[in-house]
Amino acid sequence: MKKNSLEKLVVLALFILPFFLGAPEVVPSDLSEDANQACLECHADFSLEDVGNIHHRIRSFEVKGNKTGCEACHGSGQEHMEEGDPEKIFSFNKATSDEASQACLTCHQSMQAADWNLGDHAFSDVSCTECHAIHNEKSLVKPDPELCMDCHTEIKMKVNFPSHHPLREGKMNCSSCHAHHGSLIQNLKTTERLNDLCFKCHADKQGPFIFEHAPVLEDCSICHDSHGSVADNLLKQNEPFLCLQCHESHFHAGRLGLEEPRTLPVGMTSLNPFGTEGWRVAFLTKCSQCHFKVHGTDLPSQTVPSYGRGIIR
Repeated sequence: MKKNSLEKLVVLALFILPFFLGAPEVVPSDLSEDANQACLECHADFSLEDVGNIHHRIRSFEVKGNKTGCEACHGSGQEHMEEGDPEKIFSFNKATSDEASQACLTCHQSMQAADWNLGDHAFSDVSCTECHAIHNEKSLVKPDPELCMDCHTEIKMKVNFPSHHPLREGKMNCSSCHAHHGSLIQNLKTTERLNDLCFKCHADKQGPFIFEHAPVLEDCSICHDSHGSVADNLLKQNEPFLCLQCHESHFHAGRLGLEEPRTLPVGMTSLNPFGTEGWRVAFLTKCSQCHFKVHGTDLPSQTVPSYGRGIIR
């Protein structure tokens, strides 16, 4: 069997098996069709009467032989009502994260939750009910991105750095880029690679270009920290230190300048204000001062050493 085929079978197995293993048993009871009202005689605080609550709109009736309403999530309530024993019904508060999530996946097996078992939340034992409020009008416990920041405190710090995506300004949120219910690529809304997600907004950086910059083709995160940075343009480090991790410094940077005045060709006299450090200041400050087309260009640089690949215009 080819390697690619084997990998696909493994991924398929990881996706399918959790639906058959560990899911709590949800068994319809013999309660009347209006089972929700029977539950609310004791649990009035958990009424689903709020306008907009999807679980209330489903109400209590049979869909393909399965009860909906309270029993769809909590299982049969017959014994629980007869004996008054809280152990006789499925409780999300007492269930493991996997059991709670699998109860939700009984209905939510498609669309956004289709890849739940492949996502980081599932692998980290985070259940659906830690983010979603089943009985409330609004599905989320808190709005995005506030909800995400409660756990991802490191990201919360980065979002407040000087250079950041406009989360604080309310122009986007975490779900603009992330698939919270799981995906094949780092919980991101892409099926191929990170760059494809970035190019949805930054299409001018995509190319193809005649003169390309290798890191741009490989992975945007080589140079950028998408959650925030103290450097400009979400760069992981300021110039020239970021560039010097891959590129050698220009040989001019090692030269010493003149301190005494010099005569220019037009007859004027000039004094180098940086003294002997003039070359270093010129070539070790900001690479993009000259190489400003860092993502690629179709125009040759017309410089001999770079053979036209200097990405300067």
